[in-house]
Amino acid sequence: MSAEVVITGLGLVLPCGDGVPAAQVAWEAQQPGFSELPEALGSGLGGVCAAFHSGGIIPAMVNRRLDRPTRFAWVAAQEAFRDADLEPEHLGDRLAMVAGTMAGGSEAAEIFMRPYLARGPEGASPMVFPNCVAVSISGHLSTAFKFRGPSLTQIGRENSTLVALDQAVRWLRSGMADAALVVGTDGLFPLLTELLHRTHLSAWHGLPEVGSRRGFLPGEGAQAFLLETRLRAVGRGTPIRASILGFASCASITNDTVSRAEALQEAACSLSASPFDGWIAGSNGHRMLDDLEVPLRKAHGTWPVPKHPKLLWGEFGGSGGQLLAAALLDPSRRTLITAPASSGSQVAMLIEKEECSNPPHVLR
Repeated sequence: MSAEVVITGLGLVLPCGDGVPAAQVAWEAQQPGFSELPEALGSGLGGVCAAFHSGGIIPAMVNRRLDRPTRFAWVAAQEAFRDADLEPEHLGDRLAMVAGTMAGGSEAAEIFMRPYLARGPEGASPMVFPNCVAVSISGHLSTAFKFRGPSLTQIGRENSTLVALDQAVRWLRSGMADAALVVGTDGLFPLLTELLHRTHLSAWHGLPEVGSRRGFLPGEGAQAFLLETRLRAVGRGTPIRASILGFASCASITNDTVSRAEALQEAACSLSASPFDGWIAGSNGHRMLDDLEVPLRKAHGTWPVPKHPKLLWGEFGGSGGQLLAAALLDPSRRTLITAPASSGSQVAMLIEKEECSNPPHVLR
């Protein structure tokens, strides 16, 4: 059984900083609001959700037990359900959940291990330990929103959330669920920022720029998408944000740059036969992704000028979910998304926006 899958809910936690226009304004009109990482998170330039507060949204006793990526995911998920006008508990075991992350669980692991290494076993906190695995994100959300359907956590590279979305689409089309929540989330923490600095991956001198090879902007945040079949969404009378026209995932034969660039081109070209008027690109200022996508831009000069949300929102901020979020906020009607990854499958996606009266709610 196959069915058209649409996006009816969107919730965002983004590191936009101060002075960002209202959420309904197209994201490319936003002025970058990069902020320095707080001392507790290390040092250096980063896209930080410095103004984020989950108080009043997550119960206080629960909130203190969660790591930051899970708090991001919880708030974004709640906004997606509200946006879709859907009460998750009403779906019971017909609601699926898929989380995508690159570093989920790592922040808690550092918090757990540092006191252990300093003071021995008595320094290890049993309260922190459950968050040391990435699957805890979907576990916490399942408990919070009473999911009883299929659940999966996708841990991968830069397009983890898009691969998670592909799994959710498969569940919906097979009839295993009536709706699916897809959440991408990641957070910055001291060890991560130190690793990025020591390996010369992040941009420590000036803002990142595609093709500059200076390094990417570390970012954090969460993006939540509520997926349903078109038949169900129309039956509920809920506005549809976009329909998913196509998804392509191609693995490279080897893990060298040329092979990965060819895999990305194959994925993108398999969808680009359909006309599109917008292009959201995954280049981030570092050669590990730029060198995969720049050849695609040169080979297809007639395509629309690509836009690069990772230069504004940062890498890791949802592990690819920020690309779909940007595509949903972009004014173009049909949008191609290309998501290069430093290893694993290269992903492309094509969506078509529809009339939707609800402006997305962005939490900063």
